[in-house]
Amino acid sequence: MRKFYIIFLFLFLIFNFSYAGEVDILMKKLIEKGIISKDEAEQIKNEIKKEKEKEKEKYDFLKNTKFSGDIRVRYQNEDIEGSPDRDRYRIRARWGFKTKISENTEIGLRLATGTGEQTSTNQTFGEAFSQKSFWLDRAYLKHNFNDFGLIAGKIENPFYTTDIIWDSDINPEGLAFIYKNQKGLFINSGIFPLAEFKNLTDDPFLYGIQLGYGSKIGNEVEFKIATSIYTTKSLKGKKQSEISPKYEPKGNTLESNGKYIYEYKPFDIILELTPFKIAEKPFTLYADYLKNIESGVREDKGYLIGFSIGKLKEKNDWKFEYNYRKIDADATLAIFSDSDINGGGTDLKGHKIGFVYQVNKNSSFGITYFIGKSLGVNRTDNRNTLQIDYLVKF
Repeated sequence: MRKFYIIFLFLFLIFNFSYAGEVDILMKKLIEKGIISKDEAEQIKNEIKKEKEKEKEKYDFLKNTKFSGDIRVRYQNEDIEGSPDRDRYRIRARWGFKTKISENTEIGLRLATGTGEQTSTNQTFGEAFSQKSFWLDRAYLKHNFNDFGLIAGKIENPFYTTDIIWDSDINPEGLAFIYKNQKGLFINSGIFPLAEFKNLTDDPFLYGIQLGYGSKIGNEVEFKIATSIYTTKSLKGKKQSEISPKYEPKGNTLESNGKYIYEYKPFDIILELTPFKIAEKPFTLYADYLKNIESGVREDKGYLIGFSIGKLKEKNDWKFEYNYRKIDADATLAIFSDSDINGGGTDLKGHKIGFVYQVNKNSSFGITYFIGKSLGVNRTDNRNTLQIDYLVKF
């Protein structure tokens, strides 16, 4: 009978007592009543301690977990040539975490609003207050080997880039290899499936490799330079609507049935330079040039050049930015290029003017204006877009 009491008490204590003081009081009472001996009481307390330590170990990963997210509310006006103006009120919400589950291994996950498009996480207000969808925005495994990293899953874009090739909302899917040392050298590469066809053996892929270097000249001047090449395989002959069913931008040259007539191999060079400060604010110049080196492509070039003043970090900080871009029809894949200017895609030129004010450490107010014009090869639409944003990070 005594063994029964001891086992019962042991299980009861494990699941119902959180504080050592409570256990000690109960043990003392049981010893006084002669139910258990001092040695048995000590043995039970040691077993409880071991079980508590095991329970605690299950949640140790939370110490190394960082949760983060943001909510952005936007007013957007589009002045579309030949069509009525379009006003939209939009929201974006993102939330996720990253955690180190061991010294070298990290996992991450992020959810975001949107409609499934790879270049946008916005949801437009409407449909009589209907509920808005969350999508899997990122989910990855990362393993570090000193200066090297291997990332698999739906990942943050591993490449240093402007938005001439990559929209900032895109999170590629596949496998990436990254390297960065303390001297400023970095190498990024990846292999990414673009689609999967059950009746075909030549599924389209995108490969990318980038070599770059960033450092300082003296104590003030910062610079970064990177050269990249991205290559599609088995894209030619596939329909754009099959590769990107939720987002079909204009620009690329397609057959009458919507099939790609080229592979894409944009060679890209980016330069960023912060030579001095204006009113204690960093002044940064940047330029991006690309050329599709795939043979037979005619409309194959693009460039972006711009500058920014300021950096957002603390309350009352501000940043002004301006850039101009020109992207030929087949300089790069339209389905990945910035979706904000002229409705997205390629075969366009235009200006971006933006100002952001840091209201406090976690929130900011911004105004951005895009002036977009088509180049007239595969499209003739022109559009100016105003975006007014209030963003809160947490």
